[in-house]
Amino acid sequence: MDVLKLFLSTGLMGKFILLFLFGMSLISWYYIFFNLFKLRSFEARLAQCFEDVERLSYLKATNLKTLVRGDDELSRFINKLSEYIIKASEGGSLKMEGLEELAKVEKEALTLRLASGLGYLATCASTAPFIGLFGTVWGIMKAFHDIGLKGSASLATVAPGIAEALVNTAMGLFVAIPASMAYNYFVLKRENLSKKLDILVQRLNLELTTGKKLL
Repeated sequence: MDVLKLFLSTGLMGKFILLFLFGMSLISWYYIFFNLFKLRSFEARLAQCFEDVERLSYLKATNLKTLVRGDDELSRFINKLSEYIIKASEGGSLKMEGLEELAKVEKEALTLRLASGLGYLATCASTAPFIGLFGTVWGIMKAFHDIGLKGSASLATVAPGIAEALVNTAMGLFVAIPASMAYNYFVLKRENLSKKLDILVQRLNLELTTGKKLL
């Protein structure tokens, strides 16, 4: 099937709908690749942080900075915890509750930044099939109009118009299916990383406030 020829043969409304869906697809794939890279990088960085905590024989406020590497999201998160712990320790007011509250707020903000464009992917997944369906309905109406003008309902008369109409539905599904799969994957991945981050924070809290190394 010559897709370009089929596109060029569609009417003005059909071309507009196909171009609109194509634009939605491009933005959707941008968010998919961007989030794949970002989430995998964060997951690798989080695993590295767990290994660093394991290697430390004794975790305290002064050596918490050793977990900071560069200017990535996790390093900034740990840096904020470290600054709070150092200030609280100097004032003799370091408490697990205060550290947990700060960690909770910072973790929520970090989790929201982990995946971008999820709202857009959800919108693509839910609306693209209907936009494609609108193009199909419009194309079928045009096909019936052509039948009326030609006064013939032969296959040669009907088939081109129906083919032009159905390509809109196909394009809508082409946009919606990857967006839906990516959205579900990123939501589950973000939740999984959030739980791992919770474990890391709880471990840091316990070791810093009790002064004991967890096995």
